[in-house]
Amino acid sequence: MTHYYRGLLTLDEPDPDGRTEVPVEQIGKGMFSRAYTTKTGTPYVYLITQEEDEGDYSKRALEEFNRDDSSPYIPKVVDVGCLDNGACVYRMPVYHAPLRKSDSARAWKQYRALRRCWEDAEDIVRRDLQHRHGFVRAWHHQYIHSGHRIMDEVIECAQKSKAVPNGLVRALEELRDALSNYGADYSFEFSPRNLATTEGGHLILLDVTFSLESVARKRR
Repeated sequence: MTHYYRGLLTLDEPDPDGRTEVPVEQIGKGMFSRAYTTKTGTPYVYLITQEEDEGDYSKRALEEFNRDDSSPYIPKVVDVGCLDNGACVYRMPVYHAPLRKSDSARAWKQYRALRRCWEDAEDIVRRDLQHRHGFVRAWHHQYIHSGHRIMDEVIECAQKSKAVPNGLVRALEELRDALSNYGADYSFEFSPRNLATTEGGHLILLDVTFSLESVARKRR
């Protein structure tokens, strides 16, 4: 089993440098994941993600997608094992994150278009649910299971946007399809903190999917 203790990640299978013991340091923390970077050897990012306890399988979906397919917009996530506390560990290349306009004006323009589509999709779904279900508790219960509908609205908007290339639209569709096996509560979110770029300035959809239900449960 994979282990992590005090900055040392021990792997069942050797990393690309042939190591089973990898010194790492933490570089970030989200609601469900902690991110670490390698201190020596080839630069990689390792993500330790709570899945069983917290119920967010966004990284698992990315890993499953990368087994059979690829997209220049989707991070190359590899499963390296799970810890004894139920958290699972994933490896991916180092990208330039968070997204900055100075890193790539092209990627920033694409982000702004996706952000507008996402905000519009949220408004459309919320207004419809409020109209159909009335008071807050009723429509909010429906909202956390409307992630797939929000994704559909975002993709439909992105298809009409001149700032969003066809390959990026396909990547959004592929992410939606990858998450469809995990429930209707998975949705998009676009902000600089969950986007990145490659060395050449190509946009990476680093961490743009999440479970509305898991977030609501965590906040409660």
